[in-house]
Formats: sequence, structure tokens, C-alpha cells
Amino acid sequence: MGPPTVKNVLFRPSSSLIRIMADTTAKEAKISIKVIIDKVNRRVVYAEADHTFVDILFCFMTLPLGTIVRLLGKLDDKKYEGFGSLKNVYQSLEDFPECYLSTEECKHMLLNPRSLSIDHCRNLKLQIDDTEPLKYFKCAACADYSSYQPIFSTCTKAKCPKCGKLMTSEVTGSIQQAKVCVSGGGVFVSDIVTFIVTDDLCVMPYTSASSIQLVTRLGISDKSCLEEIKLDMGCEEILHLLKMALSLDSVFTYLVFHRVEPIRDILIPGQSGTLDQIDLTEKEESSSSKIHLEVTLQNSTGKLLFAEAQEDFIDFLFGFLSIPLGTVVGELMKGVSSLTCMDNIFKSISNMSVGRYLKSQEIKDMLLKAHIGQQYSSKHQVFRLEGIPLLWSSKYHKDPRIDRGLLKQSGMFIVTNDLIITPSSSYSTLNTLNDLKVSFFDIKREEISIGLTEGLKILKASLKSHSTLTDSLEHLLKM
Repeated sequence: MGPPTVKNVLFRPSSSLIRIMADTTAKEAKISIKVIIDKVNRRVVYAEADHTFVDILFCFMTLPLGTIVRLLGKLDDKKYEGFGSLKNVYQSLEDFPECYLSTEECKHMLLNPRSLSIDHCRNLKLQIDDTEPLKYFKCAACADYSSYQPIFSTCTKAKCPKCGKLMTSEVTGSIQQAKVCVSGGGVFVSDIVTFIVTDDLCVMPYTSASSIQLVTRLGISDKSCLEEIKLDMGCEEILHLLKMALSLDSVFTYLVFHRVEPIRDILIPGQSGTLDQIDLTEKEESSSSKIHLEVTLQNSTGKLLFAEAQEDFIDFLFGFLSIPLGTVVGELMKGVSSLTCMDNIFKSISNMSVGRYLKSQEIKDMLLKAHIGQQYSSKHQVFRLEGIPLLWSSKYHKDPRIDRGLLKQSGMFIVTNDLIITPSSSYSTLNTLNDLKVSFFDIKREEISIGLTEGLKILKASLKSHSTLTDSLEHLLKM
């Protein structure tokens, strides 16, 4: 029996995703892309799309890691667990006792990180990021500011530095974020260009030569093997695509055929890489602060079980949530994050010319140099990424930190191999060993120090691995 003929496809999501979509009462916007499939080998050769789809792909670079975790948490499909151990970091922060944090604002800020381009992304045809618009609050009790400089917060859990009452009075008027106007239809790219998107999300302007090259490099010589179908996508489908792009290398093939096709190097050879390929200068490494950990190993196997750490390491891990994906892929990982599809999107933006394709140099910089869209980061952030105020000068904002830290100096914490973080106690340590089915007599402890190199390894491993500490720190352990 020959392969099935596919004419018009709304890709086949999980049954739980179908239920979510069926329960949606409002008519949702959709976008369509054309997909060229290889009927014989049941794989996607490439997709053809306009600016509406490419804008959404490029917006992935602007999303903070914590926002991605939160958005993917809405999907019930558990076949592919996207984003490695970061889900555990986010959940740990949600469950984290607030008594250990500098203020309640810190938890709110880290669980709801903001992108510097969030207002541009509100102009996308499909808005996958449902982060609430930025609002400012003041203390209603301190109405007379004649002898006191007004301080504002973006969180209703902030306490007034003058009287200690909650700052819950919303400020309206000139300090509110203005809506970004987008001219010419596209948000990031030109609306008069057609683009080709490969199975592993390389994006390039359409030319007949590039389409033929993609076909021939896959060994396809007969047009009868090819068929054009239409893929219709709404917000739920785009989130599903994002999740697959963080897990797989052949996104469209999976969406259409529910199978994974090994990716061949088509236009960007050597796209997979390791952190060892990133050259850190001696100055970069030496200027990075050191964080000390005590790790517990299983003596009989050498397996890393968990680490005990002070607030500096926990600050560092929670800080991952506020870093945009584009900053991780580009500035920190130099384009070799191990997330093939995301590396390819980043490279595609880097290689795309301004004016003809990307709308401006400012737009290109916004996508490639996203940094952190909140002005307060921890002093324990070894990456030295500075927070950038979304609007006002920092002198008008209430600093939620204590001594520039997001956590108080408050004892020890346990971090499991897959980055579940809890306050440490004698009982929690014994309970952790019991859960791991490791005898109390079969453990040993080592002290290690991590700097910039190890910090990058931990971040990189957390994107895909469920054994993050082992994968990133194994080279430091005495086996």
C-alpha cells in the first residue's frame, strides 16, 4: 500500500490539546503556511510562509525562559517534555517559601519576567505570550509627595518604603507604557517577502534556487514524490510547535506525520555544537564570581545525587527564568545551545539583511541582543547580564532586593540532579536519599566551586537534560 495522500492538514495534536481547542468559544485567529512534503519518505522538505509566521518564529528569541516554561505548562501533551529541568526551577520557585526571599516582589518578578520587545510582540497576528501589560503602582497612603520622592512598583505585593503599606494604587497617565506602532504590516520582517522555513527552522528569503537546492540535497529528483499541503495554525498549535522546537530537530515532519526525521545538514552545516566550542577569555573567566557547592555522590556508582548550596547558587538558578531565549542562544552560547531549531532561528536572523528583509537595525538588535527585560538582577548572576528598565529610570522604582540579592542570607538549600530546589534540613536530606533508594552508608561528599564556565554548562544542560547537575559538573567530581 502506498503512502497516504495529504491535501489540507491542521496538524494532529494530542487528544488533550484537541479538547482545549474544542472548548474555546471565541473564534481564534489562524495563519496558514504551505508545506512541501516528500510523500514517499513521509517527511517535510520545507515550508513556505509570509511575514506573519516568520514574525512568530523570530519572537521566540524575545521570550524569557520563565515565560516559555509558563506558556508550555498550558499544554497537556506529555509525550515530549520540553525544556529539560527548567520546568522544575519554575515550579520550585512557585512553591518556594516566601520567608527565604528578599521580598514577595522578587518571586512575582521572576515568575512573570518581561521581554524588552513585549509591546512589539503584541502586534503579532497570533499573540502566544499572554503576559499582562505593564502597570505601575504607588502607595495610596503617602499621597503627599512634597517632601518625598515618589517610588513606584510593578507589583501590588510591594511595600511602601516610607510607611510599609502595600503599594496597590494604580498609576495612570504619562508613565504607562505606550503602544508600539508597527508600520508596513510586519512586526520584525517585511510583509512583501515570502520565506522558506526548513524542517529544523532555518529561515531564508524564498528563491527558486534555494527551493530546488533543498529538494536535490535530500536526494529527490522526481516531482511526483512531492506534494503541497496547507498547515493551519492558531495559538495552541504555535505553542505546540514551540515545544517541539525545543525537543526535536524535525519539527514540521513531526507535526504533519507524527514521526521524527533525522536532520541532514542542508544549508547550515555544523549546526550542532558543544559548549566546549565556546572560547571564554581568561579575563571573562577570572572576572566571574565563584559559587561553592557541596555535592553528595553515591559511593558505589559515583552518581551525583544532589547538591547543598547557599542562597547565592539558588539566586543564580532562579535568575535563569528572566533571561530571554535569544540571549541564551546568542550572547551566552554563541549560537551552539544544543537546541538545533533555536540555534537555526538565531543564525537566520543574524544572516538576514536589514531593510530588505528585517525592518530595521533596531529590530535586529532587539532579537539578537535581548538581555533581561527587568531592571533588577541578582549580584550572584555569574553571566554579568544587566537588567534593563522597560520604561522609567531606576531611581523611580522600588528595588525589591536586599543587598542586591533576590534571597536573604538564610541557610542551606537542596538542589536535586534535575534542579528541584527546596530548603535544606536533616529530614529533607534523609528523605531525598530515601526517594533515590540510596543507602545512608553509600554516600560521599565533595566540595566544588563553579564559575562562568560551569554556570554556562549548567544553563545549557538545563535546557534539555533531566540530569542537569551530573551532565554539567561531572568533570569536577573525583570518581
